[in-house]
Formats: sequence, structure tokens, C-alpha cells
Amino acid sequence: MKEVRWGIIAAGSIANAFAHSIKYSDNSKLSCVLGRNEEKVDAFAKKHNCQPYLDLENFLGSDIDAVYIATPHDSHFHYSMAAINKNLNVLCEKPITVNSTEAMIVMNEAKKKGVFLMEAFMYRTHPQTYELINLCKEHLTGSNVKISSSFGFNAQVSDNHRLRNPELAGGAILDVGCYPLSMARLIAGALVGEQYLDPLSMDVKGSLDDTGVDLDSTAKIIFKENITAEIKTSINKELSNELIIESQESKIRVSDPWHCGQFQDGSSSIQVTSKGKINDIPIKDEIGLFTREINEASKCILDGDIESKAMSHNDSFGNMLWLEKWYLETGVKYPQNSIKNSPIFASKYQASYELEKTNIKGISKEGSRIVFGCDNQTSQLHASTMFDHFFLNGGNIFDTAYIYNNGKSDKYLGNWISANNISKEIIVLGKGAHTPNCEPEFIKSQLVESLERLKLESLDIYCLHRDNLNIPVGEFVDALNDIQSEGLISLIGASNWTLERFKSANEYADKNKKTGFQVLSNNFSLANMNEPVWPGCVHCNDEYLNYLIENNIYLFPWSSQARGFFLDKDLFPKAEHIANPSLEEEKRVWHDETNLKRREKCFQLAKDLKCLPIELALAYVVNKSPNIFPLVGPRSVYESESSIKASSISLSEEQMNWLTS
Repeated sequence: MKEVRWGIIAAGSIANAFAHSIKYSDNSKLSCVLGRNEEKVDAFAKKHNCQPYLDLENFLGSDIDAVYIATPHDSHFHYSMAAINKNLNVLCEKPITVNSTEAMIVMNEAKKKGVFLMEAFMYRTHPQTYELINLCKEHLTGSNVKISSSFGFNAQVSDNHRLRNPELAGGAILDVGCYPLSMARLIAGALVGEQYLDPLSMDVKGSLDDTGVDLDSTAKIIFKENITAEIKTSINKELSNELIIESQESKIRVSDPWHCGQFQDGSSSIQVTSKGKINDIPIKDEIGLFTREINEASKCILDGDIESKAMSHNDSFGNMLWLEKWYLETGVKYPQNSIKNSPIFASKYQASYELEKTNIKGISKEGSRIVFGCDNQTSQLHASTMFDHFFLNGGNIFDTAYIYNNGKSDKYLGNWISANNISKEIIVLGKGAHTPNCEPEFIKSQLVESLERLKLESLDIYCLHRDNLNIPVGEFVDALNDIQSEGLISLIGASNWTLERFKSANEYADKNKKTGFQVLSNNFSLANMNEPVWPGCVHCNDEYLNYLIENNIYLFPWSSQARGFFLDKDLFPKAEHIANPSLEEEKRVWHDETNLKRREKCFQLAKDLKCLPIELALAYVVNKSPNIFPLVGPRSVYESESSIKASSISLSEEQMNWLTS
């Protein structure tokens, strides 16, 4: 294939600009256009000499390699998924979706299908932007830097226009605020030697239209102690629409950062003030803003790439995360963010794996070998999407706790279980009595509240979240047995208990003819925890594990992948495994000679087995004993699928021993 055959979805002004610009591309050609208005589509097709379509299936089945999506924001997810499912490459107008959950699904499906996907931020492919990044590195690295940028205009449009219509995901932030946010992240990243940098915090102030969308908004951002930004957007007032990056010593100003001289015959400039001298650096583009973007996308497709370095998947995902935070804190409520109206659950993304299930003594249901930790969900939509995906792939054990996400984790899980009527098909592991309320008197009240949130009558497994050395073990055992006798819990367990205390509790239970601990939820992984990740945490060492196996006690270990210690950070510097701990934490908790040696061996064997090291690390835990059900805490469906895949990796006894020798 020497050139990419494009189809355009939509026939509006942006689609016309794309169709005009593709004529000057050296690796692309326009084949067809899809629209809903027959007269408009026919006129577009005639103007640009391409085939008109009114039916999506016929359009996607035509002689094309890629689609350009130029529709209103609300349909970006729908059309992207439709094209990806047909193995077509996608260039989608910004914002790539309405929320980060939609973005997560689209990107994961594109990755699985091996097709190209890119968010259409045109300025990212322009030489002005490349020159700007170089100038920032030259003049501003190591300084205290403030980034100021804006994109806003006064739109005199009706309340059903796409800019003001919440059904179409209108408003300033998604329409044009995405530009200054993406630029600020790009510059902040360049200043620290990364492709982009996500904020540490964002302080938002704005106003809403009568329709509910945002009219204007300002976000003050802290990227690092020495890198801050103030970005503004509007659809009800003209803004300066410029970019300024400054320190005490230097200042860089770009008067046309978004269109890059597109409307000035390709001429633009960057003004640099340094050491009292002002220097205007001229930029002249003979190719054109849209054509450059088309060329970049088509080059990636022809080269077999699934993403562009100019606008990578992780960059787009991070931008969407913070756009979502921005508009939510401004007060915008899009219908697409609700379970009822989200297009995600009708998209029919396919299951990739089937998790193995096994019997758990004391529970009538079989349980999956991987357990989904429910403490990393950002909204009900995100939670339900993640739970659905895990369940679709055969997962049916969910781990939650009274304190997780201030009770939201229980509620998110409960709402999902209730909505799908699957309480009899899943297993829930709950926890309570966390420090400072780690006393018998708090167990039942917290359990009852968790059950109310979960909309369940009982829990399959219940663990004390922490231990309190000032309380005799018998008092905890008595309290748990009382609750078990009421039918509120099936299996009794403990989390973060030492072997000595755990043994003592079971000895007390045997002596007094009561039920002892049947489950332990301590840390266990290929790497040994040298220091507690959090106060009160306990690792399960070899002696402890042998005791559990000898007594047929189940282990549900947390941080079973050592919190990203086995992640290949050269391969994934800003990985889809976005839960990486800080380097300080990693060194404090995991770095010693033994663990670093195990990490090296893990990387070596993973290469031989053609899997990721972090997947092999989880496979080690699964293969250690059939009574181990490792907990994982995925934040994305990519992480979830990676964990599920790991459970199917079979390791020989020789390989298991070699990893720890």
C-alpha cells in the first residue's frame, strides 16, 4: 500500500477542510464520505470527487483503509468503535471522546485490533510546535515556569447548536479548552524530559449556560513545584488565544498556537525574550496544517504503527482524564456520563479471555483465580465498565472494603450488581474494622453499612482489614462468629495479620469450638515487601505460606504484582499500567539485592515466554498454589486484560524455583 484511502464521516466545515487539504497530501487520497443529509452529502461528494454514503455499514465496507471522524463530540465513541471493529484505522477529531472511560475502551480496542488511532490535534504535527518545544528546552529548563494559554470566542448560536447542546457534549472546555490543556501538558513534559506531564492538581472556576454546558472556565494547574499553568476557555467571549511561557529570565510568546499561521498564508512566528533581547523566530509552512496532520496519520498507517508520537494514546487519555475533571468541577453534567445513556454498554466490545474458575470450600459458587480490587474506580460509569469487562472475561470475585473511596467502592459495586441482577453469580470479599476503628465493637456496624451500600444480604468472605495488638485474638474471633451465626458472612478472614497472631486466633477458635480464620489477605508477590507499603501492612513470607497451605487456608494477596515493580519502564515509560508507585516508594518497599535479582530473572523469562514481566510476576503467584487468589487493582481495561492473561501462563516447577533461586 503506497497511499491510504480515506473515508470522511460528516460533511460539515471541518470535513470540508480535511477533504480540501488531502488533495495536497503525498500519501493519502479521499475515497468517500458518510452523512445523514442526502442533499448535503451528495453536494460534498460532488465538490470533492468522492463516493457518497448514507448507510454506515456500506460506508465501512467500502474500499477504504481509514476514517476521519468530524462529527459532534457525542458520536466520536460510536463511530470510532464501529470503524475499529471493522479493522479500519481512525483519525478522530478532538476531544477523542466525551469522557475518559469511553477513551479507555476505544484505545484498548484499537490496540487489540492492531489498527491506528489518533486524536486530531492538528497543531501537534506542525513545525511551529516542534520549534516551540526546542525553545522551551533551551531557555526554560530548570527554571520556575508559568504557562498561560487560552482559546475562546463569542458564539452567537441557538441553544440547540452543538456548542450549547449538552446532548452533543457542547461547551467551551471540550470544544476548545482541550487545546490549552493539551499544550500545557506538552510543554510541562518537555521541561522535565517527557513527552507530556499530567497535573498534580487543578483549581477550576467557571460559569454555565442555561442549557447546562460551560460558557467559560479557567483552570489553574500545578504540574510540579516549579511548573504551573493558567488556562482559559470560552464560547461567550473573545479571548487572546495566545500562548505565553515565562520564567524570571526568559519569556516565549506564540500569538497563533492553535492554527499555526493557517489563515496567514502559512506564516507565523515565535517571540523569544531572553537576557533583555527580543527575537522573533519566523515559521513558514508551505504544506498546510490539515495536510501535515493527514500526512502524519497516513505515514503511521503505512508504517504499521498503531499510534503517533505526535499524539500518543496515553497522551490523549491523560488529556481526557483532566478535561473530564475540569468540566465536572465546573458543574457540567453530560448525559453520556450516566449508565443509562452511555454508549459503552451497547458497543459490544468482545471478551478476549476466559478466566479459570475453581471451587472455594465454604462457598457454593466457583470463583475466578483473579480477584478484582474495587478501590480504583473514579465514577459509577468507570466502575461499571471495568466490572462488566472483568465479568465478561470470566472474572467473578470482587474485593471491596468499608473505607475504600470513602464508601463509594461499595456503592459502585452494589449498583452494578443490582443493575445486572447477578448477586448469585459473583463472590464478594469485604473488609472492615480498619485502624483507628480496629476493635470488635466496630465490626458489625461497618459490615451492615457495607451490605446496605452493596445491596446484599450477606458477604461471601469477610476480612478484618487490620489487626489491633491491644485486643486479644479471642475477642475478634468471638465477634466474627457472632456475625457469621446471623448469616451475614460465610468465610471469616483477616488482612495484614502476623503469623503469630493469625495462628493464635485459629488455636483459640479450635479450643473453643468456633470457626477460625479461613482466609488471609496479606501482601504476597514474587518480590518480598521490605517495608510496609502503608502503616500496618504485613507480608506473607515462606513460613506463613507453608502454614496456610498445610491448613488449607486461602490466600487472597494484595499488591500481587508488587505495585508495578516488575513493569518494564523502558517499554512503558508512561505505561497503560498507570498505577505505578513513586520511585521513592518503589525503592523503600521493594529494592534490595534479592528483589532486584528476581526482577532481572523475571524480565529474562518473560522475554522467552513472550509476555510482559508484570504478567509473569502475577503468573508466579497464581502458579504458587491453587489456594491463592491474587488481588489486582486495574484502573483500565488494558490492565485488567493483562492481569487476566497472566492467569493463563503455566510455569513449571523448574521455572518457579529458578525465579526465586
